[in-house]
Amino acid sequence: MSGFEGDSMRSSKALVLGVIVAWSAGCGSAKVEVEPATFAQPQPQPAQLQPAPAPAPAQVAVGDAVLEGDRIRIAKNIFYDTDKDVVSPESHGVLNNVAEIVKTHPEITQLTVEGHTDNQGSTEYNIKLSERRANAVVRYLVSVGVKTPMVAPGYGAASPVCMTPDEACKAQNRRVEFRVKRSGF
Repeated sequence: MSGFEGDSMRSSKALVLGVIVAWSAGCGSAKVEVEPATFAQPQPQPAQLQPAPAPAPAQVAVGDAVLEGDRIRIAKNIFYDTDKDVVSPESHGVLNNVAEIVKTHPEITQLTVEGHTDNQGSTEYNIKLSERRANAVVRYLVSVGVKTPMVAPGYGAASPVCMTPDEACKAQNRRVEFRVKRSGF
């Protein structure tokens, strides 16, 4: 055999061997190990900028009234004559303080004047009395220049703050509470 024929034979054998190896790999008879894929770790994204929550509204005090969150708390009770719905003159000072807070805070969009009574009398009577008294407070606030919309629900004796049967406890339950709605809070 000449050198040319030997080279040709070796090439043919190599070609056949390559086809067999390729065919074996393609038909699934060869064991193929696959390295686990490595994925690029996601880069941490900068934190989404959220608007900062509105700061808690500062406490604002005017005399015997304090604007605190969604309430105006008063240090003194609002007084009426027994079984009446006319605000006693001794309560005008504290109501003037409430009016000053409401008038100087334009973010207050609504004032709710809640009326409460003690448990003497029928449920229906106490609800009506508490509504009349809450409305008397609204009338007074309007008379001193409050223009903010107001509502005056009466709850009667449904939400007592004191449960003992003595007179001091009953006096605590006869009260007016002020809730505010404010824009931006």
